[in-house]
Amino acid sequence: MVCFIILHYMVIEETLSCVENIKSIEGNKKIIIVDNNSSNGSGKQLEDLYRDDYDINVILNDTNDGFARGNNIGCKFAKNKYSPEFYVVMNNDIEICQKDFINRITQIWESEHYDVLGPDIYSTTGEFHQSPKILEKITIEKAKQLQKKYWKKVNSKVVVPLRCCLKQIKILKLIYNKKRNINKHIDYQKTHYNVPLHGSCFIFSRKFVEGRKEVFFPGTFFYFESEILDFECQKEGWKVVYHPSIYVLHHQNVSTNIVYSNELKKVRFMNQQNYNSISAFLEEFDG
Repeated sequence: MVCFIILHYMVIEETLSCVENIKSIEGNKKIIIVDNNSSNGSGKQLEDLYRDDYDINVILNDTNDGFARGNNIGCKFAKNKYSPEFYVVMNNDIEICQKDFINRITQIWESEHYDVLGPDIYSTTGEFHQSPKILEKITIEKAKQLQKKYWKKVNSKVVVPLRCCLKQIKILKLIYNKKRNINKHIDYQKTHYNVPLHGSCFIFSRKFVEGRKEVFFPGTFFYFESEILDFECQKEGWKVVYHPSIYVLHHQNVSTNIVYSNELKKVRFMNQQNYNSISAFLEEFDG
């Protein structure tokens, strides 16, 4: 059995589409939706809609716990109720492209015995591949450099607002995204081992989930979760695999765009959360 864990926040159409996509793939599966205390009542709507669906569970969280803690709730529920062979933790804006997705992740496990598996993730918004994020390992020194970088962004009065204005020009945004993708020098058709994966879709083995107190480090709200997971995996010797034979589409930033319709506010939120997450990571692991 495979459990699909989906975080929901506000945008019910996206979650409904995600659920229908999962239901259309082949294999034995259960779906766990964690509503992160949506203020528009959409979590309760989902609970009412799927109340009689044996394969779907809706958890109404009392608070908005963000990405890591919200998904930890879903994984813990899945572990206690179903103890599945695999846990697919995915954003509600992910679309699985292969009907035999479950069979594929099972076959990869039989050959690789992975702890964490990542698919090829293609952003339909930015038109570029997102996983692996980078090929270099996350280190304390790199995290400290990133912390300084985001501190500057958080306190920027000119550069960040200017970049937000330029990003409104679609052609400039596409050029930037494609250049960023090319500069990473990553062969997305090749299997990669022990690299930071993109956080919009993870596949965890039963061994990995049962071997950890929490799937994700719970000290963050949003962003930097995959880098922290990569650091923990290399520290503890967990096997991470990126495999191009599984492929998903990422229709990204839907929930964030609903909450922050203003581009500058959205970017400031992202910068602040990145800074907070990196600071929490360093506080936990630097010493």
